[in-house]
Amino acid sequence: MKNLKYILSIILVIVAVGITSRADDPKPKPYPLDTCLVCGMKLGEMGKPFVFVYKGQEIKVCDQSEQADFDKDPQKYLKKLADAEAKLKK
Repeated sequence: MKNLKYILSIILVIVAVGITSRADDPKPKPYPLDTCLVCGMKLGEMGKPFVFVYKGQEIKVCDQSEQADFDKDPQKYLKKLADAEAKLKK
């Protein structure tokens, strides 16, 4: 019985920490393009896009396998995104 109370206490602490850490997370910067950042295809043509967050920036690609391509050289794709955003603002 004592062990059960100890385990339940630990679980409650873990859950509480998880809830507070999520509440403090800032919203990621929205992805501004309607095309895949990796291959350039229009998002949604091949199904629902795969969405992930990299350093506070939402990234959308055609499918999860393209995240591996992004992870190989994220700076390349972030520059591509910045260039595309600059074009959209003009």
